Amino acid sequence: IPCYLPNEQDIIEETIDWIMHEVESPGKLDVLVVYNTPHDLPQVEARLQELAAREDWPGQRRLRVVRVTESKSKAANLNAALRLVEDAYVVIYDADHHPDPQSLLLLFEKLVRLNQDCVQGSYYMRNLSDNQFGCSPCVFPCLARIIDAEFFTDWFLMKLVSRVFLGSGYFSGSNALWKTDVLASRDFSVTAQTEDVDMAIQQLLDGRKIEFCSDSRSGELAPMSGAAMWKQRLRWTIGWDETSLKHSGAFTDSGRLSCRARFGLVWTFLVRWVMTLLTVGTVYVGFPVTLRWSLTDAHWGKLIYYAGCTCFVAGTVPWACAVLEAVLRIPDRGCRQGTIQAFFVFLVASPFGFAAFFVLNFCLQIASCFKLCTGSVKGWEVTARGPAKAPACEAASAGASDRSTSFEASASFGASTSFGASESSGSDTASTGSTLHAGSAVHAV
Repeated sequence: IPCYLPNEQDIIEETIDWIMHEVESPGKLDVLVVYNTPHDLPQVEARLQELAAREDWPGQRRLRVVRVTESKSKAANLNAALRLVEDAYVVIYDADHHPDPQSLLLLFEKLVRLNQDCVQGSYYMRNLSDNQFGCSPCVFPCLARIIDAEFFTDWFLMKLVSRVFLGSGYFSGSNALWKTDVLASRDFSVTAQTEDVDMAIQQLLDGRKIEFCSDSRSGELAPMSGAAMWKQRLRWTIGWDETSLKHSGAFTDSGRLSCRARFGLVWTFLVRWVMTLLTVGTVYVGFPVTLRWSLTDAHWGKLIYYAGCTCFVAGTVPWACAVLEAVLRIPDRGCRQGTIQAFFVFLVASPFGFAAFFVLNFCLQIASCFKLCTGSVKGWEVTARGPAKAPACEAASAGASDRSTSFEASASFGASTSFGASESSGSDTASTGSTLHAGSAVHAV
């Protein structure tokens, strides 16, 4: 569990409790919390050590807590954690993540069945009751619902499209299961704004096999305001840009990648800039022009007319597919919450939602280019977390009955037991009839 303690001191204990009690594992699970803090937090650190000393965790699970004194980033915490892990597999969770109970089983089953080096799960927003009706300029109405719908469209539709170009998935930072030796073969960059994207490119260039598993879901916390979301998204955009520029020369070098994989890297990380400019011209120049001269072959000729119709269909098909997927998955969240999610997916994936998000992303891209060109990129900025539902000490003493916050975790594990037989019961993966064996215990970092 890589954790920046001053920012996550109110949620770390509850997240540990969630991982220990709720997440099913194919074998013995050990949790390793690796944190950094610029100043001592005696009470919080003492409580963490008390949790580590407990021996009554379910399934003989163990907790270790390590302070990384020289660390100033999540990447440094992860590097320190990987040096302590001796088991065959490691899974990483962000500080605000509460994985679904069977998410780890789904990751493990797919990794073993397909012989992958990494399997990446999906995210969703779990604080949907927050930021519903904002009034001030910094609070956006229904922010969590909108981001949740965006994530759903991304994970259950757009990631599948990107996989077609890449020929594989890619690492996204959290809820990802790795073979420990593969992940430890590279260091997380302590200077990158997005250490996960940097690691993803390094592993893809090494020819590693990575797969998506959208059904393995983990809930995270949405930013508490529009300003917090802007800072978070700007860091993501800067990270993608600087990492793409850093590794762009290697995309075409001779190596272990196939032609398809190289094309996918160029498309995913470089062509996106060209596509942004084309979209600006198409949507924000071409569309207003058609309001003056309608899109008919009499005005534009048959070639432009058919090209415009093709673009319209190309935009409505993903919209329809995203909404249909959301409708089919209504039972996953229950009728009420699932229907609300489907409604927001309908809005976000629509041409109007796409246009709104494109404006946001275009502004972020401009800001990123300005900061990179002027050398004004600052250090890694922490995303502020929402307040805990209850004081952490009360949650710990009461068994942490309210499990609505999260932490950053990575878990390494192994087992000499048949998959789905020890801690899982009735899981979807157990129905495959496969007997999977890992090698040792499980660590959560």
